[in-house]
Amino acid sequence: MSSDPVLIIGAGLAGLSAARTLNEAGVDFLVLEREQEVGGLCRTEKTGGFAFDYTGHLLHLRPGFARDLIMSELGDLLVEHERKASVYLDDTFVPYPIQANFGVLAPSLVDRCVDGYRRSRDVPVSEDMNFAQWSSAQFGDGLAQLFMVPYNRKLYVHPLEEMEISWTSWSVPRPSEEEMEKAAMGRASGTFGYNATFYYPKQGGIEVLPGKLAEGLRDRILTSAGVESVDAAKGTVTVPGGKEIGFSRIISTIPLPELLRITSGLPAGHASAVDRLRYSSVTALCLGFDRPSPREEHWVYFPEEAFPFYRAGYFTNFSRDLAPEGASSLYVEVAHRMDDQPRVDHLMEECLEGLRAARMLESGSRLVASTVLSMPYAYVFYDQYRKEKLPGLLEDLRTRSIHSIGRYGAWEYSAMQDAIEQGARTAGEIIS
Repeated sequence: MSSDPVLIIGAGLAGLSAARTLNEAGVDFLVLEREQEVGGLCRTEKTGGFAFDYTGHLLHLRPGFARDLIMSELGDLLVEHERKASVYLDDTFVPYPIQANFGVLAPSLVDRCVDGYRRSRDVPVSEDMNFAQWSSAQFGDGLAQLFMVPYNRKLYVHPLEEMEISWTSWSVPRPSEEEMEKAAMGRASGTFGYNATFYYPKQGGIEVLPGKLAEGLRDRILTSAGVESVDAAKGTVTVPGGKEIGFSRIISTIPLPELLRITSGLPAGHASAVDRLRYSSVTALCLGFDRPSPREEHWVYFPEEAFPFYRAGYFTNFSRDLAPEGASSLYVEVAHRMDDQPRVDHLMEECLEGLRAARMLESGSRLVASTVLSMPYAYVFYDQYRKEKLPGLLEDLRTRSIHSIGRYGAWEYSAMQDAIEQGARTAGEIIS
């Protein structure tokens, strides 16, 4: 390895985890972060006595390195919650996941779901199916058309007929036939799915997590130092002011299309990937009100087109510390293409109207604080181009000593725990 440091681009969870691992091994490194603070999208904005996360950042922890790390560092600062979530459909709050609780809907819709599911039992599931086909095969036409397809169409903003299904294996639970029959009769099927429980900080919002990961590393983290270009051939990066920094390896956690766009010395064909790796952007309205929350849910899904947002959630149902006494706060998330940014004034009006229509605001509640948070890269779109080209793109970067990791660096749908584990694992590979 050369005498130049390992450069970590981005001080989100993956980058901070990698930095901790390198630091413990005595490897020279430097973290370059574009923002003025660490955390990436795992941050908390504070205004008017309210604390607003970049929407629902919740810790769904399965056994493994990241769980052990988080619990050892933050265990006393976290509260475990049992998920309270719903799907708002046909003027009804259906407990999530809908595929196990649709029995609370109108009888005609229940019959539609049951009939569709029974028909689907004769449909073989193939990995070559697109998401719309898979939804019908897994859950039947009833549930597919009521929730799976319209909700994911709002979320991903690209044709579901062009979406492959490799991401669904861990994130979309399929009930058994017995559970479906129980659901049809309105009997609870229990909580299942990867997010049945979660942890959240007692105080301070989700930024407590990256803050803890960054302890002891501050002298190796440069903020307001976004990387402007990477020269893979020379082994240098350029930061604001034109300064060049040499690297032995790069661990990049910025969105893969952005990394490809600023990196020279790659095969000519890689340039086309910048525009062909698809994704949805999200604009989130974070809202503070002078009344308590009227509902107990942590979050609610909205598949119907009548609502501009695909999801809304109550920050103050994660932690009362996130708002002044007697007040409440929530977020609404609107997905769109990056080049189709919604007008905030119209969006605010439409979202407030939708929240009132869905009875998610206390009667007479007054908006006293708000923040608009923009996430240009929010959800990766799993199409055939990504499936075919992504492994080669990542491997070509690795042959040039550039490791692209994390939710957006590896261009995947994954959780905070995955980012932490990827960071540590990649740093471990470099060390060894």
